[in-house]
Amino acid sequence: MDVPSQLYKYRSLRTKRDRQYTERILTHNEIYFAKYKEFNDPFDCNFHISFEGNIIAHKSKLRKLNPDLSEAELDIKTKNDLQPKNIRKREKKVHKNISQINRGFGIFSMSAKRDNLLMWSHYSDYHRGICLEFKVIDGKLFGCDLSKVNYQEQYPDLSIYDDIDLEWMKRYWTTKGCDWRYEEEWRILYRETGCKVFPAEELTGVILGTRISKKKRKLVLEWLSNRSCKVQLYQAHEYNDRFGLDISSVEY
Repeated sequence: MDVPSQLYKYRSLRTKRDRQYTERILTHNEIYFAKYKEFNDPFDCNFHISFEGNIIAHKSKLRKLNPDLSEAELDIKTKNDLQPKNIRKREKKVHKNISQINRGFGIFSMSAKRDNLLMWSHYSDYHRGICLEFKVIDGKLFGCDLSKVNYQEQYPDLSIYDDIDLEWMKRYWTTKGCDWRYEEEWRILYRETGCKVFPAEELTGVILGTRISKKKRKLVLEWLSNRSCKVQLYQAHEYNDRFGLDISSVEY
């Protein structure tokens, strides 16, 4: 898996809360690991799980887990496991395990693209906000592993014989519907939610949106003046001949 050399976080400056959060990133090197319930996609990390009574599929899975069982023993165990009452018990246990693991984990989301028009509109207040550039070092960001989001039509496969462990949860945390493919999202999965401090040198750039106001631009420059590590400032402009953004360095 090729990890990008930079990843980007789109930020709005519209509300007081937006500005406070963004200011903390720029002046205190502080980022926020969100709970999955805070995401704007109700399907994201929301475990819609049910077990279908497919005898052939479950028997095949059971055979791999129990190679010493005879065919007759496999038939008996498969039919017993797929009785409605036993499936309901398994579903209850799975949801309990998921809830326990899911409760404390935080997610920090970024994009591999800095010039996506939809991202600027959706997450940077219709190009009135900014986009932050982070530097990936040796395939990691903030010393953490990065996970690429996969986009697909179906939820990740689940069998009643699967162990719901951390690795299985990570696969679910990094799977989204195909409609979100344009985001080219990467995630850091962290064992806690809330604000965490990151190394100042890993924030390397700030891109000003095409519609940012003079007042908001001045505010961003004030925040940047308080940083211990200087970052590169960019300004986004609309191309004259096509749909797209021309992002160029500017002085401050």
